[in-house]
Amino acid sequence: MKIAKKFMALALAAVLSVGCAFGVSADGSRTKDVTVTKTNELSEIYEIVQKIEDTEGFKELKETVPAVADAFKKVSEGKMDLKGFIDVLKTLAEEATDETVKAAIEEVIEKLDGKDFVTGFVQFRVKDHERAEKNADGKYEVEISVPSITDEMENIQLLCYNKETEEWTVIDPINIDKENKTIKVALDDLCYFSVISDAKTDAAELTVVGRLLLPIYYGSKSCF
Repeated sequence: MKIAKKFMALALAAVLSVGCAFGVSADGSRTKDVTVTKTNELSEIYEIVQKIEDTEGFKELKETVPAVADAFKKVSEGKMDLKGFIDVLKTLAEEATDETVKAAIEEVIEKLDGKDFVTGFVQFRVKDHERAEKNADGKYEVEISVPSITDEMENIQLLCYNKETEEWTVIDPINIDKENKTIKVALDDLCYFSVISDAKTDAAELTVVGRLLLPIYYGSKSCF
């Protein structure tokens, strides 16, 4: 019986570890490995800034909206999940004096229900404004590489924040190529964003772990 209990404890620990591993590296941080696809000239025009903490814009963000800057940092360090981030957004909505801004944040909160982070927060930046082209909506279309995308991920989107307009949005990609792990998307210059997708279900995690441990568990019964 003691052996059986040990395997049950092992199974529980494995389920918990799988749940926590979604988009998180071995050291606990979330990947920020997001780049402009280098297969075309767009990488010469646009870039993804991974170390946002080193930029002047982030330093300004820490002064103007410290709660957002702190949340970005914690998400990337793996110290804040989406539930915690939603709590930050709820506080921002409560404190918002502009009804339009408040309504936009509340809409984003609804769209984040059942989601999880795939990456930490990074920033999109236009390097060459002379060659950069805006689409009909005034945004820049770019293809980005996101190695952490998997075939199992569903409803991949981007959670974006425009510091200049204080606008939060959840946007759908123009195209997703899971095989090559790329996303084509339309973004505002200097916007911060994180890739998100539907959260993994506990049932799916339990099934995977169960398949690994049940043969060992039943084999241990011969010891009784």
